Amino acid sequence: MEVLMLCIPAIAIFLASFFATVTGFGFGLIAVPLMSLVISVKVAIICGLIITVLLRIITMYNTRKIFSWEVVLTTVLGSTMGMLPGSYVLKIFSLAHLKIFLAIVLLMATYLMGKQYHLEIKSKTLGRLTAGFFSGFFGASTSVAGPPLVIYFLNEGTEKDKMRANMIWIFGISFVGMLIANFFMGNMKNITDWNVLLPMIPAMIAGIVLGEKFFSRLDQALFRKLALVIVCVGAVMMLITGVREILM
Repeated sequence: MEVLMLCIPAIAIFLASFFATVTGFGFGLIAVPLMSLVISVKVAIICGLIITVLLRIITMYNTRKIFSWEVVLTTVLGSTMGMLPGSYVLKIFSLAHLKIFLAIVLLMATYLMGKQYHLEIKSKTLGRLTAGFFSGFFGASTSVAGPPLVIYFLNEGTEKDKMRANMIWIFGISFVGMLIANFFMGNMKNITDWNVLLPMIPAMIAGIVLGEKFFSRLDQALFRKLALVIVCVGAVMMLITGVREILM
C-alpha cells in the first residue's frame, strides 16, 4: 500500500505535468482525481497546488518571450471579478449540481467547437474579460477554471504557441495567489508528511521535458483536437462525479 501511495501520485503528477505543459491547462483535472485514489482529497488538492506552482514557474520562464501581457492581465482581471460571485453561488447551490451544470455546458461547447462552430467576437477585450469571469466563477465554485478559457481562446482562433503561453501565465499568476491564500488560511497543515512530495518533483520535471518535446511536433489542428479532448474528458468526469454525489 505504501508503494501505491508513492507511485500513483507520481504517475498522476507526470501525466498532469505532461498535458499541462503541452496545452497550458488541465493539471488539476488530471492530477487531483488520480491522487485521490490513494490519498485524501484535501491532501491531493494542496499537493497538486504546490506542484503546479512549481510547474508554472518553470513553464512561465520558458514562455516569457511568447505570452501577451495585455491578454493575460485582462483575463486575470475578469477571473478576479468572477471569484466572489462564484464563492457566493457555492453557498447557495450544492457543489454536485454546479458540477453537473458546468459539465453539460462544456460538453455542448466542445461538440459545437468540434463541428467548427464559431461565435463572432466583436470585442476581444470584452470577450477575454467575460471568459476570465466565467473561469474565476467556476474556479471558485467547482475548482475547474481552465475549460471556459480554452473554449474561448479556441473560438478566438489564437495560434497554439501564443494560446499555450497565455494560459500558462494566466494560471501561473492565479495559482501563486491561491497558494499564498491557502498558506495564510492554514490549509497547508493538511499535509502531515511532506515526504509525499518527493517522488512528485522528478515526475513533474519528466512531464515538462516530454511535454515540451511533444508540443514542438504538434500542428495547430492537432493542438485544437487535444485541447477539446481534455476539456471533454474533464467534463465527463465532472458529470459522473456530480451525479454520484447526488445519488449517494
